[in-house]
Amino acid sequence: MQRSKVVFRKTILLLLLLLPSGFSFAQAATLQHNSNLRRSPNTHSAILESLNKGDTVTVTSTTKRSGYYHVQASDGTIGWVLARNVVIGQVPSNGGTPPPPGLPAQLAAAVLKAVPQPLVINGQNVCGPTGDAADAKTQALDSNKNRTDIPDASTYILVNWNELANLPSDQADNLQGAPVEVVGYLSHRIAVENSGSGESTNCHLVNDNEVDWHMYLTQQPAQGIADAIIVETTPRTRPLHSWDKSALDALIDSNTKVRISGWLMYDWQHVGVIGRQRATVWEVHPVTRIETQDANGNWKNVEQ
Repeated sequence: MQRSKVVFRKTILLLLLLLPSGFSFAQAATLQHNSNLRRSPNTHSAILESLNKGDTVTVTSTTKRSGYYHVQASDGTIGWVLARNVVIGQVPSNGGTPPPPGLPAQLAAAVLKAVPQPLVINGQNVCGPTGDAADAKTQALDSNKNRTDIPDASTYILVNWNELANLPSDQADNLQGAPVEVVGYLSHRIAVENSGSGESTNCHLVNDNEVDWHMYLTQQPAQGIADAIIVETTPRTRPLHSWDKSALDALIDSNTKVRISGWLMYDWQHVGVIGRQRATVWEVHPVTRIETQDANGNWKNVEQ
């Protein structure tokens, strides 16, 4: 027995010695300054992308190399960031807490792969299923935006506002496409994205029936956009519903609770404005159901 204990201790010691120095589990961190994500840990290395103050990254090891941490950005890009710009263990504060351990697994199990559809108006195909983006990464994002299937009512997973806002960015590929519902308040305005140069998902078209409705879902009534989860209807899904924008406008900054249902999506294109124009880049997009709560706590579909 004694000899077995000695062998066991020696084995554990050997394993510890074989582990690389600085070995640790990946940790969430926040940038406290604008930073360059570089290919190698030095100022002469190629810049992979620019990161902004408040962005969340995942530090893969607490061992510094030449004053840099090895990190993964929220869009999945891996590189090196100056360690002095990184605060480990802190994520952007939106008044929430990380989701319970079982929620990501539950969402992942419910994912249905998006099958994007073309935008058809007056019988004419005016935009293809993946929009007009040239790069594969944006095409994949727009494919998630351009689905039109509607989940069975019994399959929506209720996720509270804080849980959705704090879903892990490093699991975006595993969680996108889960049917979810989240409760909050519509704030600020309903933005019909018919100005500027349009979006690649809709082939940069800008007529009212060719663009998304961009809505702000907040925890409390009449909060600013920095404290909002973005939820969007699309020109591909609206013809399947009877949503009245004027009726939805009446809910803006009111005390009426709404329940938004649809497909969970991670819009990495807006990571740089977290904390200013949104609380998170996790979205419900496209929206497939909108409900309001009456004085008795009952939910009513706004289409009825």
